[in-house]
Amino acid sequence: MQSENANSIKFGFDAEFQRKVIKLALLDDGFCTAAIQHVRPEMFESDALRWCWQNIMREREAQRTPTALVLRDKLRHVEPVVQPRYAAMLQAIEQDQLREEHYVRYSLAEFVARNVFVAAYQDSQKLYNMGRVNDAIDVMKREADRAARISFASPARYWFYAELEDRQRQRKERARREYDYTFPTGIVGVDEVLDGGLSIGELGCWMGDAKAGKSIMLVHLACYAARALMRKVLLVLLEGSYLQTASRMDAWHAAELYNEVKRGTFSYEAFARLQDEYRSASDRLVIRQMTDSWSYSAADIQTELTELAGNSGWRPAMLVVDYGDLLRSQTGKNLSEEQHQRDAFGDLQVLCKRDAGYAVWTVSQARRPRGLGKSAKDAKDDNGNGEGGEVWRGGKPVLSRGSMSDSYNKVRRVDFLGSINQDAEDKTRHEARLYLDIYRDNAADTVVKVKQDLNRMRFVDLMDPLNRPDRASAVLDEMDKKSKQAVPEKAALEPEKLDLLP
Repeated sequence: MQSENANSIKFGFDAEFQRKVIKLALLDDGFCTAAIQHVRPEMFESDALRWCWQNIMREREAQRTPTALVLRDKLRHVEPVVQPRYAAMLQAIEQDQLREEHYVRYSLAEFVARNVFVAAYQDSQKLYNMGRVNDAIDVMKREADRAARISFASPARYWFYAELEDRQRQRKERARREYDYTFPTGIVGVDEVLDGGLSIGELGCWMGDAKAGKSIMLVHLACYAARALMRKVLLVLLEGSYLQTASRMDAWHAAELYNEVKRGTFSYEAFARLQDEYRSASDRLVIRQMTDSWSYSAADIQTELTELAGNSGWRPAMLVVDYGDLLRSQTGKNLSEEQHQRDAFGDLQVLCKRDAGYAVWTVSQARRPRGLGKSAKDAKDDNGNGEGGEVWRGGKPVLSRGSMSDSYNKVRRVDFLGSINQDAEDKTRHEARLYLDIYRDNAADTVVKVKQDLNRMRFVDLMDPLNRPDRASAVLDEMDKKSKQAVPEKAALEPEKLDLLP
């Protein structure tokens, strides 16, 4: 079913933007193929632009590549009275400098997605008024998913042998600006396995039992990226409340007891420090609560990103999703829980690559080990592994990829998988063991001990005092030195500024 107004839609862009759409279609076959499925000649504001787009569509329908030369040749068959205007327009298109290619692709995709949604809404409304409620819901869901998937980004297609020099240039540029592409966790052992930190375009997942501190780990990662790395972070909250999560983050920043922060009874001095620090970081961290239904998917996260970019000009570099198991698949409403979780993690992996890319952290629930409550000897199988998928390292069990709940296929969709482990002895010492299982299909198989203080929302590295969160500026100094950027010596930093980082 198609809306009656579908053919009357006009571009919400000026003539210059419309010329650049045509120029990009003449330069990029992939963009042209995708654009002609959604952009109709009637959308252009002048007959010259409409003529150009009509001929581009005809060439593609005939499985030929449209070029400026082809259009110039077709001018010979146009009525003489309009030839000068069409020729002038074609010349203007050829002379346009396409410096805003990413903007053109992104804005056009947003425009098309918005109109697909509007048309779907109108069709759904008609079906609903006819009493076909289920059909109306199906139309809205199908077209909303379609709108979320619309993209005019360049296809990831590379001519391997021809692009050696370009690859080498990119490698050197990324090495020089490593800080722009990686997100250290502030835990030395983890960052060593991650080769400096989670990179843009990667999906990292921490696994743990209930009450193991999974959400607190995400609080740490979000706050550390926003505070120590000074990067923009979007935290998507799929359970709990905004105020609870915000109180956890305030406790992390202030190094105050969470129970006192959530009641507003912590010291005025700590509150004043937070005010001072937050003034300079007001736009670094956004919390988006999605807890009013159980049907949110990665498409809803993409919609939030689009709205933030369009309404506020704000784009994060890192996403934190609390937590991945609660996301639903973007397609299919009658899937099993295993299929929903498998597809949802796949959708998150795709989201990592959208726009200019994001680093994405999330957490997942572990299934209950069947050997729980048995002695260490009885809880292990003949190979020395636990019955619930856990493995034994250093004489203690740690959750591994085999412990993943509901859908083992989630393991295949993450770039990094680690687990948070704690037994009675660890709890007494306020410690936890992070088991780093896999990274980029390689077995990391590393245990990192951390100080886990859930009362103050902290995961603090025990092995290297440099990465203490209370001295985040020292971490930045080390990163800057590695990237050979000029930074002031740590000794020259004003002591009172360091003291503002509790």
